Amino acid sequence: MIRIVGRLAIALFLAVLASAIPASIVQTQINLSRLIDFGAPVSPGIGALTTAQDIAFFGPVMAAITAAAFLPAFLAAWLVSRVLPPARVPIHMLAGAASLWTAFELMGFFTPMPTFVAAVRTLDGLLTLSSTGLIGGAMFAFLTKRHAEHAAART
Repeated sequence: MIRIVGRLAIALFLAVLASAIPASIVQTQINLSRLIDFGAPVSPGIGALTTAQDIAFFGPVMAAITAAAFLPAFLAAWLVSRVLPPARVPIHMLAGAASLWTAFELMGFFTPMPTFVAAVRTLDGLLTLSSTGLIGGAMFAFLTKRHAEHAAART
């Protein structure tokens, strides 16, 4: 039992990283693009440095948001995929994207600042950032495939 929980925790951790790092990069690029639209001089070097800094400093925040979103979403996806085993990967991918969308929307209601993650102020940004959950959902589904097959064989 402890081994199974450990494997699931590692799979969740890797899925969170697989979504949080691209989400951090996407968020940075959206924000830099908006600065450029305002006429700010953003060289490729500054863009690359800003992206690296955001991965290092915003990345952990994005990882916390992603982990909080993924945990209940992947539990629900696991329950649904037990009924629809062939659709297991797309179910987890959808759960990952929908959970990030939900997290960003809920944060908009409960955080004191107008938008905690600036890139989700527009529908395009919200869609793009939420879509990084597809990566984590697929990663979690693939990493837990053996566990799911074993659980299905027991029922």
